[in-house]
Order: sequence, then C-alpha cells, then structure tokens
Amino acid sequence: MKKQVQKYVLKLLITGVALLLFQPIAAQYSVAPRAIGFHTTYGFILPHKVDFDALISGHIPGFEINYRYNYSGVKEWEKFYRLPNVGITAQYFDFNNFRIGKAIGIAPYVSFNLIKKERISFQYRVATGLGYVTEKFNLDNNRKNLVISTHINSYVSMLFQLHVKVAKRIELQTGFAMSHFSNAAFKIPNAGINIISASAGFSFDLGRLVVVNNYTFPVVEKKWRYLVWTGGFLKETNPVEGRKFYAQTLSFNALKRFSNKSSFGGGMDLMLDNSIPQRNKFNLEAPSSPFRAGFNVAYALHFGKFSIPIQQGIYFIDSFRGDGLFYTRVGWRYHVNKKLMLNMTLKTHFASADYLELGIGYFLK
Repeated sequence: MKKQVQKYVLKLLITGVALLLFQPIAAQYSVAPRAIGFHTTYGFILPHKVDFDALISGHIPGFEINYRYNYSGVKEWEKFYRLPNVGITAQYFDFNNFRIGKAIGIAPYVSFNLIKKERISFQYRVATGLGYVTEKFNLDNNRKNLVISTHINSYVSMLFQLHVKVAKRIELQTGFAMSHFSNAAFKIPNAGINIISASAGFSFDLGRLVVVNNYTFPVVEKKWRYLVWTGGFLKETNPVEGRKFYAQTLSFNALKRFSNKSSFGGGMDLMLDNSIPQRNKFNLEAPSSPFRAGFNVAYALHFGKFSIPIQQGIYFIDSFRGDGLFYTRVGWRYHVNKKLMLNMTLKTHFASADYLELGIGYFLK
C-alpha cells in the first residue's frame, strides 16, 4: 500500500511539472510592470590559482535584494527575447576568511527568458557593476591575500534561475550563479575572486497588471554596418606597488545584423600598451615597441539601445609573447543614436584581465 501511494505521488509530481513546463502559453496574458525580490545564497570560492590556499576556510553565506522592471512587449526588441526584465541587484557575501573579509556587489542587470510560460519561466541573468571588498592585499599585514588589491572592484554575476508563480503576485525562485570580483588589472595582485553559489527566495509583483501580446514579432533590417571605436584605461604590472601604465585600443569592425537579436562580423585592433617595454626590459632580444595589432571575430547581442559585444582576437603583431597568441573582449555598449555609441569592454587573455576599454565609437554606415 505504501509503495502504491509513493508511485501515485511521484506520478502526480511528474504530471504537475510537465503541465507547468509544456502547457501552451496564452496569446494574451498579464504581467506586473515592477517587482521586488529577496534571496538567500550559499556557495564557495572557486580556486583557479594556488594563491587561494590560505584564503578558503569555509562556505560563503549571503543574501540578495533586487528590484526589477518587467517588459510587456511595447518595444520591438522586448518580443525578440520573450519579454525580458531589467533591474538592479545588491548582493552580500561573507567569505568566512579574515584575509578577504566580506563583499558587497551592486549592479544593473538584464534577465532573458530561456523558457517562458504563463506560470513558469527559466531565465539567464547577467549583471555588471561595482563591488566593495573589505580586506585587500597589503605588504605589511595581509601579504597572503594575492587575489584582491583594491577595495573598489568591478562586479560581474551570471545567474540561471527558475521562476514559479504560486499566487497572483508572488513568485518562488531558485537558481545557481557565478559571481566575480576584480579590478580589471588596474592594480596588482589581481587574480580575482570567483564564487559559485545556489540561491532560493521569492519576489512580489508591484503595480497594475498589463496585458501583453507575445506573438507579434516585427522584422529587423539586416545589413552591414561599419564601426570605428576606441577605448582605454590604466593598468599595473609587476612588481607589486609599481607604477601604472596607459593602454588603449583603436578598432575597425564590419558587422552584419543576421537575426532580430544578433550581429556577426570581424575587424582589426590596433593596441597601445605602455607596459610592454617594462615587461620586456629583462629580455634583451625582444623589441621594446608598445604597439600590438590583431584580427578579431565579433559577435553582438542587441536589446534596445544596449548591446553585448563578444570578440575573439589573434595577434599578428606582438613584441611581448608572454600573454599568448589569443585575446578576448566582452562588455557593454550603449547606442546614443544611429551613429554614436559608448563603449565599456574588458580585454583579457583567457581568465587574466589585461585592461579596461572605456571609450566611444562611431558608425560610418
């Protein structure tokens, strides 16, 4: 009898989940324009270098408060992404280690619906902003903290999250995330802190419900566009507590919109890195030129006036071989109008930050 009851309960659960996941969504339904949420988190530091041996002493508890705006399909791009939402998140982490202390990350975010039903959704959220870490590297009293050397850092979080509506205005949410704190090589040491965490919580809808139509999709004109942009910032290299050097990129890109969401193309990067002569000073055979050049393959996701560029590059001129042959670029762009855009990207060599590219761009066509 007990086994029969267990089988019945299991079938009931499977049927309920299947109905939630695969029920067809109504052509018209309602969403609240805003919501506020609270989550508890629990995770651990992901060690990617030996520098973490003295920094991991336990799991990391924390919590998050977020405020979001739910799109309802008024603008074209909102429907391309199954009605995403944007907002701002504030997260707290206790590293459970006196050498790195605690951290707070505050960041705007955008959350995309990978699965979108009337009562259930599975979302991917990306947030980038600023973080504060209470304890940093110090030659006098904190030499073992070789991962963070500034209190103020960049903060990045990527979250996969399940949303289940259990009442008219209440959602239960659970997910897992990777969060990252670093100063983009502005000051060394800067291995950065990566956190893997699970979360559980709820959100409460605010405002009058809005009826949306999820099945009207406009068409975006697909054409080539030519972009010139530049961006740069300060960086630091060995030795620790050394001087800072200016680095800048000038890039030429050809991009074609091949779908409602994405562009694809490529280009050439000309790079000035004044730290290269310093890094090459003990190699008498290496040239001391601070210039580099490379080709890149470019991809971009578009949503309204914002876009996320993702580029993979390869050097064809490089007087410093210590970083390897390849480089990567990822970040945000804000399109002021059809011609002008603001750029904030990070150039890296795999998991190692090179420098921040803060600047401006112009579309020739």
